[in-house]
Amino acid sequence: MTQTPVEPLASARLLEATRAVIAGGGSSNMRNLGVTTPLVLDRSEGCRIWNVEGDELIDVNMGYGPHLFGYADPDVLGAVARQLSKGAITGIPHRLDHQAAELIRDLVPSIEQVRFANSGTEAITSALRLARYLTKRDIVVTFEGHYHGWSETMLRKSAITNNGNDPRGAEPGAPGMIPSALTYTLQLPWNDEEALERVFAEYGTSIAAVILEPICGNAGMVWARPGFVERIAELTAKHGGLLVFDEVITGFRMAPGGAQELLGVRPDLTIVSKVMGGGFPVAAFGGSRELMAPLARNEAFHAGVFSGNHAAVSAVVAMLTKISGNPSVYGTLDVATSYLEQRLTAAFADAGRPARVTRAGSVMSVALLKRPQETESDYDAAVELIDFEEHRRFQIRSQAAGLYFHPNPLEPWFLSTAHTPDVLDAVVGIVEESLAQD
Repeated sequence: MTQTPVEPLASARLLEATRAVIAGGGSSNMRNLGVTTPLVLDRSEGCRIWNVEGDELIDVNMGYGPHLFGYADPDVLGAVARQLSKGAITGIPHRLDHQAAELIRDLVPSIEQVRFANSGTEAITSALRLARYLTKRDIVVTFEGHYHGWSETMLRKSAITNNGNDPRGAEPGAPGMIPSALTYTLQLPWNDEEALERVFAEYGTSIAAVILEPICGNAGMVWARPGFVERIAELTAKHGGLLVFDEVITGFRMAPGGAQELLGVRPDLTIVSKVMGGGFPVAAFGGSRELMAPLARNEAFHAGVFSGNHAAVSAVVAMLTKISGNPSVYGTLDVATSYLEQRLTAAFADAGRPARVTRAGSVMSVALLKRPQETESDYDAAVELIDFEEHRRFQIRSQAAGLYFHPNPLEPWFLSTAHTPDVLDAVVGIVEESLAQD
């Protein structure tokens, strides 16, 4: 980490001043977790961030994942800058809408038509509302550890302890939620086929949709057991419900067509965001022309003043055009992330520190554990073993040494094309240094 002769407490003082006018200091509770080590940024480029003191850090959080080609990608920024000179939003269809939607359709196997939104939460809320309209049913099935935004019927505490025996046992995920908000939301253990079979046997004719992250990315990159996603698709279709893939993380991140391309399972509705916008606030949900028809006829409802604004959609066109022209980027990132996975696994082993290092494509999960994990595919086992306090201390030491990753060990690491081999070696060096201080 390069030190510069700037006021050493600038981050702490600026953060304190910011908290006077922004509740908690940031506009998301997740951003406010690092309160013991104030970090206020001045700029970002490639895979590096600079705080207001001028200190340089390697970043593997990467804005929670949208920067496949690194921060300040000139192709994306150039496209947005050109569009901004022509206007950011008019509320009228724009030629960019057609370009962006066609690119999504051409890349994602299950999508023929889309609607744009401003965030994953918005797109998921609209997709589930559409599913309920199409099926004339109310119940939505979710899985523990899968995050689908903070809307009233989706935000719930991530873990359950009843082994799926009471799928109605999900609890509201935030104070102030309507107590009955989750009445029609059932939560099942991830990778538990018996619980899945039971819920369809009991509620099958009332289930409007099953929504899932096809690769569980919000709880430590937990892959589905072989055949589990396929069984979800079979049961959902058999009982007349809709299968909804939340590909906010995996969309355009694992492959051009997302996780559904890798798994070979086509959902009825898909939500994409993050990588699609290259750091700009945009999301989309889509499916077949038939399923999207109620929106075209104004029978189902979806709106938003800033949905599909020209600036964000220009970023979508730039990102997806670049991805379409560089399909080999996924192989390159896969090799780089595999290398980092192996080096980190060896570093933790050499230090005698139990840790869980897993990945899917260019997304990784890194977490210190209380003891070695025996059953990889069990979500409960993965979470209950995490040593949150020690991991936080490890994160603080790493940040001081020039490496930033999220304080919460359940938050993934994301690699980009800017994470070159020399950068990855530097990451490993910082991790080894931080473990040596344990």
